[in-house]
Amino acid sequence: MFWIHGEDLPPGVGSEPFCPAHLIYLAAFLAATLGYALLYKRLDGRGRRTADRILGSLVFFFGLCEYGITALLGRFSLYTLPIHVCSLMFSLTLLHAWTNAARPGSFAEKLHGFLGAVIFHPGILGVWAALLFPDWLYYPFWNYLSISSFMVHGLISVYGASILVKLAEAPEGRGLFRRDLRDTALFLLLGAALMYLFDRATGTDYWFMTRPGYGSPFAGVYGQGGFGAYLLAYALTAALITALWYGLRYFLFVRGKKQHPGGTALPPESA
Repeated sequence: MFWIHGEDLPPGVGSEPFCPAHLIYLAAFLAATLGYALLYKRLDGRGRRTADRILGSLVFFFGLCEYGITALLGRFSLYTLPIHVCSLMFSLTLLHAWTNAARPGSFAEKLHGFLGAVIFHPGILGVWAALLFPDWLYYPFWNYLSISSFMVHGLISVYGASILVKLAEAPEGRGLFRRDLRDTALFLLLGAALMYLFDRATGTDYWFMTRPGYGSPFAGVYGQGGFGAYLLAYALTAALITALWYGLRYFLFVRGKKQHPGGTALPPESA
């Protein structure tokens, strides 16, 4: 069962959401995320840069294992490309980690800031949506794809704790908040439009732009209301959750903090 992929799986080998093994994964990654945040707060600048690079490389390693093994099994295809939101994150996390010492004002520093916004907002929201409602639960827990999927999503959450710590420490101004909101909106709107066109042209379902994934809470909406009702519910829910996530950030890290002259206050180390 460990190496079996997709259509080769026998029926009935998967698991239900929130079964004991699923809950153990959730509890372990939540504890690891909180624990890493506490550890990260105690590190100096050099230690943080090293920790970022180690963890970012580990995220990429598990993603590489998932797609590398799939390719070796001869199952890599148009339908298994690493272009889902969470699949993109394992590459973007690596790039974010290795641009953490960029020269101020350089393109690499601006890229680092953009990636930080994308990872902390749609990235973290996406990985926890996937962890809560995994579309790979039809695989047994000891299958390579199940293990690597849980690990890469969970480790992205852990990596996001470092960005959270830096946001909490930063004398963050509204300019930085608006910049990250702009970058997030750009990533989501452009990405969703491209994925919708790609899905319609190829019959795939990246970013779940044509139908809900396995175990999705939107399956009932799709079944009763069709594609239009599903897409509307999906878009509204995603927009609401993103707005709440940004609202939480605003009230915790922006409101009441002294503003930098000119309305911005960049952190000592860019998130």
